[in-house]
Amino acid sequence: MGVILFVRHGKASVGAADYDVLSDTGELQSELLGAELARRGVTATRILTGRLNRQQQTARCACRASKWSMPVEVDEAWNEFHHEDVVAAHREVATPDAEPLDRAIPRWSSGRYDHEYTEPFPAFTKRVDVALRTLAADLASGETAVVFTSAGVIGWIAASLLGGGAPQWSALNRVAVNSGVTKVVVGSRGSTLLTFNEHSHLPPQLVTYR
Repeated sequence: MGVILFVRHGKASVGAADYDVLSDTGELQSELLGAELARRGVTATRILTGRLNRQQQTARCACRASKWSMPVEVDEAWNEFHHEDVVAAHREVATPDAEPLDRAIPRWSSGRYDHEYTEPFPAFTKRVDVALRTLAADLASGETAVVFTSAGVIGWIAASLLGGGAPQWSALNRVAVNSGVTKVVVGSRGSTLLTFNEHSHLPPQLVTYR
C-alpha cells in the first residue's frame, strides 16, 4: 500500500504586497512539520509541489527540518485555484462582514458563470482529480509521496474521496490549517482518505487558517 501526504503550505504574507511569500509564522510552521515527520520516522520517497512560491518555500523548510535530501518535483497541477480571479469576477451584493473570497467562492463553484473565469471550477476539480490519479498510479507499494500544495486542492481531494461535491469542498477549504497534513492511502481499492487536516505538530498559538 502506498501513502500520499498532502501538506497545506505555511501561512503566507497576508496583507503584504506579495501574498505568495511565507511569513515568519509560515516558515516556523513548516519547520515544525518537518521536524515532527522526522520524529515519526516518515521517509519520503517522492516530494512534489506546485509552482507557487509559498508551496515551494514550505517544501524547502520542511525538507530542511526533516533532513530529506531528494529532489523536489515541481508540477503546476498542484497549484491553488486563481483566488484573485475568483474575487475579481464576483459582483453580487453579499454579507459585508464576510471575507471577499468567501463571498466569491459560491458563485465560482456554482458552475453557472464558467465563461467568466480563467479556470472554471469544473476545470479546477478535473485538474486535481487527474493529478491525484496520476500520482496514485505511479506510487508503488510501500512508497510515501509528500505533496506540498494548498487548501483548495486538498479540500477537493478530501471532498471527492468522500463522495461530496462543491458544498463539502467549500466547508473543508475554509478550515484547512496552514501546514496541516491530509493522508491518503493507495491500494487495490484505489485511493482512500485516512485523515484530514492533522496539525498536532503546531502549538495552539501557531494554528492559522489564512
